[in-house]
Amino acid sequence: MAPTKAQKTVKSTETDDDGGITFKKKQDDLRKSVVIRQEKARARIRKNRSNKQKDLQKRIESLKRNITVEQPGTDADASSQTAFGTLRDLLARKTDIEKRITESIEGLERAMHTTSREFQVVLASRAELLTTTAAAAAAAAATTASAGPIAVIVKP
Repeated sequence: MAPTKAQKTVKSTETDDDGGITFKKKQDDLRKSVVIRQEKARARIRKNRSNKQKDLQKRIESLKRNITVEQPGTDADASSQTAFGTLRDLLARKTDIEKRITESIEGLERAMHTTSREFQVVLASRAELLTTTAAAAAAAAATTASAGPIAVIVKP
């Protein structure tokens, strides 16, 4: 029986059998390049992480403010003495403004009270004037009623 096409032996061309070696070398080179790329990526990640940590640490340090509360006159540095002086001046100005506002309010209350009393005195005097004028007019009307009709005009 003759062999079929699938069973026929293939004659290889003489090529120094480099096919297996070059394939293996290419695979090794690919593995090495993958490993190198992974290492570079890891190195970049570590570098970025450390840079971000350093940057964050710098930000934290810049935001930290040590506020030392020292009494004036002690061995405080000039900046804290200046800060205490500024706070003292602001407090004094605030107190002075509050004092002036209180004095103004008291002055306004006194003026309103005085004006109210003066207004009441004026009203009372007008009312008294009207009652005396009305009483005089009534008396005059009574005396003239017996004498005859006379018109009386009263001006306030």
